[in-house]
Amino acid sequence: MIVNARCGPIAGTPRDTHTAYLGIPYARAPYPGHAFDVPQPRRPFTTCFEATDYGPSPAHPHVGQELFPDPVIAGDEALNLNVYAPTRSDGPSPVIVWLYGGGFFTGSNASPWYDGAPFARDGVVFVTPNYRLAAEGFMILDDRVANRALLDIIAALTWVRDNIAAFGGDPDNVTLAGQSAGATAALALTGAPGARGLFRRLAVMSAGTPLLAPLERMRQLSADFADQLGLPPTRQAISAAPTARRMALEQAWLPGEVQAPAESADERARQAGRDALRWQPTLDGEVVTTAPDEALARPDAVDTLLIGTTTQEWNFILGDLTDAPSTDACLKGMANLGFTADDLATYLRELDHDNCGNALAQALTDRTFRRPARHIADTAARAGIPTYTYQSAWPTPLFGAVHCADLPFVFDHLSAPQAPELLGPDAPQHMAEHMHTALVRFAYGANPGWSAYTIGERRTMVFDHDSHECTDGLAKTPNALKTLT
Repeated sequence: MIVNARCGPIAGTPRDTHTAYLGIPYARAPYPGHAFDVPQPRRPFTTCFEATDYGPSPAHPHVGQELFPDPVIAGDEALNLNVYAPTRSDGPSPVIVWLYGGGFFTGSNASPWYDGAPFARDGVVFVTPNYRLAAEGFMILDDRVANRALLDIIAALTWVRDNIAAFGGDPDNVTLAGQSAGATAALALTGAPGARGLFRRLAVMSAGTPLLAPLERMRQLSADFADQLGLPPTRQAISAAPTARRMALEQAWLPGEVQAPAESADERARQAGRDALRWQPTLDGEVVTTAPDEALARPDAVDTLLIGTTTQEWNFILGDLTDAPSTDACLKGMANLGFTADDLATYLRELDHDNCGNALAQALTDRTFRRPARHIADTAARAGIPTYTYQSAWPTPLFGAVHCADLPFVFDHLSAPQAPELLGPDAPQHMAEHMHTALVRFAYGANPGWSAYTIGERRTMVFDHDSHECTDGLAKTPNALKTLT
């Protein structure tokens, strides 16, 4: 199947309900030699581009995480995107542009978990762009450019505006969606002048805090990174450094829980909340001029907002809590999060548990994900933006309602590689249909299937084996969400 887009002719692979166009370059190749350049437009194809295989990944160290597959594909044209286009459509289709997660240090659009076939099946043109990671995405050098990763995403959204009609998509009906780091990037783009008008709706899953890093912190990290490479912090010097050398340092800079979590439950408790991400978006005043909670205070920031988390996002970071950590260790962890001894007692009471490690684990999730999501929802709702919130509460057998466990449900792909190992044999298909349909409805401009969020009630959809609405779901413990309506 060949389309004639503004960027040139592109051949894809026909499937049952859609055509997949994979690895389409949307900007000039960053490798070799341009890893720290701002994204540049690519010349149109003069011959048909064969978009039949995943394109290269942005350079990043291979992270042995167990939640889902994260392939690393070598090659120069890392700034590429995948398009999944419906075979049949009654008219221009809504578009979802999906931003992958990975903590800004890993991830790519080649993960089979991001296959857009179920969305194309349901009439949505689904687009997954790559964006640069870690130092390449966020390091500030002598050209003073920050947030190259966000500039990549803006370049991909611009490509969508200019080319997506050839694939049957409506360039005036774009939903920007993402999970984890991708959700954080999507929120950051609400305050990016270069992204204005490139998307109408925002669907945010499991955005972690802080949503933006202080500019001075990013400058200091950049200086430290260059210093540890033994190089001056210039674009010329860092670009000339061997990629393998930079990746070795990126590996050493991975968060502690990714590298080797502490063996002692007490030590894991004491470290809770201390190991922040290094590389991430920053309020630089040029690419990003307004923080998300200020940007979304404007009624015209987006047409509608969908935002939520899983109920136990980050609990697993504390590891096996069968042997409970000491109260003193948990109090230290609570203090790292800005909580008090009284807060620990409240969590123990509300969780109906005598293991203070479980209370700390839930506080870690709430402080990092759920409370910030509630704050963003409050901000948008007060501005008059139609807002919808959710909680994904179905527990996986080993980790509970953990970070990333909702992805196979949203993509209606419970059999995706490694998904059965995470979800177990009893993952409810009807919940996948419910969550997937919610995002499809949202992309079409309808409500996702439940009541809008208002400051008065804060109505929230709780996705579980028996899904239901409740009030203020982002502020309630997982225990309470099981029963409240």
